[in-house]
Amino acid sequence: MGNLFYLPYLFKVYKKNPFQILRIHQPQFLGFAAIIFRIFNPKVKLLATYHQFGETKFFVFSKLINNFWDHIVTDSENARQSLIRKYKVNSKKITVTKNGIPKYLKPTPKDSKLKKKLALEGKFVLLFMGLFIERKNPIFLLDVLRQVVEYASNVTLIYWGDGPQKENIKRIAASYGILKNIRFQDPVYGPPKNKIHNLGDVFVHPSTDEGFALAPLEAMACAKPVIMNDLHSAKEAVENTRNGFLCRPNDVANWTNRILILYKNKHLRKKLSKYSYLKAKRDFNWDQSARVHYEVLEELSKRN
Repeated sequence: MGNLFYLPYLFKVYKKNPFQILRIHQPQFLGFAAIIFRIFNPKVKLLATYHQFGETKFFVFSKLINNFWDHIVTDSENARQSLIRKYKVNSKKITVTKNGIPKYLKPTPKDSKLKKKLALEGKFVLLFMGLFIERKNPIFLLDVLRQVVEYASNVTLIYWGDGPQKENIKRIAASYGILKNIRFQDPVYGPPKNKIHNLGDVFVHPSTDEGFALAPLEAMACAKPVIMNDLHSAKEAVENTRNGFLCRPNDVANWTNRILILYKNKHLRKKLSKYSYLKAKRDFNWDQSARVHYEVLEELSKRN
């Protein structure tokens, strides 16, 4: 429905201030409107941005849409390869530029006031950050935590965020007898996020349906090892055994094993933490991303 509402607006804006390039963020929201607009304004170049490969369930429509753009920018090699393989998009029409990380995120000691507030003294902290929704898979972590605490009773999991599954998380944790090992932290934005990220010893990201998630990158900027599923764009953030572990999706034993390895091995934790920080600074930079976007826009503007 959004396409129908946006289309008159596009014509109105173009009539008042003609533009050379129309950038479409997540094509499922504006793709059809952009195509109609292009029919009436063939000189306008269309630039699409993809954060996730699956834009629509209708294959024919997706193939038409994805081959209509003058250029595509995506934040992962995984999405690029999927577009080439499934929709036969010309590889020269796709540019990959990685997401960046806010400069205020950096390694710091655990905040003493927050440690006291959340009763984290002497605790080994796993940190989850995101919406409490099905695709983020937060409830899976309860099955993992139940196994972990059998070997390490001081492990504590912070659920940082909010969402419709919050009460369900509490209910299941209580039924498992691990509610005492759970903490909840409301959403925090901007520079204060740094204190929350640095409470964790290990960042856990069990999502089963994701674009190129920012949360693991933020944790890496704070020098945290990351454990996540070997899915979507995970391999572009986590190099298995170098700055964390890639696990089999929803495999409780696999996740439990990797968490306990880091729990028991302080030296390995330190090694993975160091590489996390270096990789974050090297590979995920907004200035670099901005330069790539500028080059793409400049090239499109020169086309007849």
